[in-house]
Amino acid sequence: MTKNKKASVDFLAGFRSLEERDAVKRHPPVKPAPAPVPSSNESPRSVHIPQQPSRRGKVAITHWVDPAVRKQLARMSIDHDSSQAALVAEALNLLFEKYGQPPIAAHIQEESPLLQPTL
Repeated sequence: MTKNKKASVDFLAGFRSLEERDAVKRHPPVKPAPAPVPSSNESPRSVHIPQQPSRRGKVAITHWVDPAVRKQLARMSIDHDSSQAALVAEALNLLFEKYGQPPIAAHIQEESPLLQPTL
C-alpha cells in the first residue's frame, strides 16, 4: 500500500509572488527640501496663526480638576444664566481681592481698562 505524499507548499513564496504581481505600487515618500538658513541680517519669518478677535492679547490658563468640579461649574453657569468663563473670572477676582490685588480678571468678551495686552 503506497501513501500519497503531498508536496510541501511554501506559502510565503506564494504570498510574495502574489504581492509582487497584484500589490499596489507605492512610490517612496518624498523628503522635503531643507529650509534655507536665514543669514545673520535676516530675521526668521513668524508663523501667522489666525486668532479670534476676542482672544487677541489674552493667554490661556489650564488647570486640571476632578470631573465633578467641571460638572458643578457647568450647572452653576446654567443656573445663573452665565458662561463658565464669566464665573471663573468672577472667582479669580474674588481671589485677587482676598489677597489685596486689583480685580483685573475680565470675561474674554469683556474688556477691562486695567488689562494691558501681552506682547
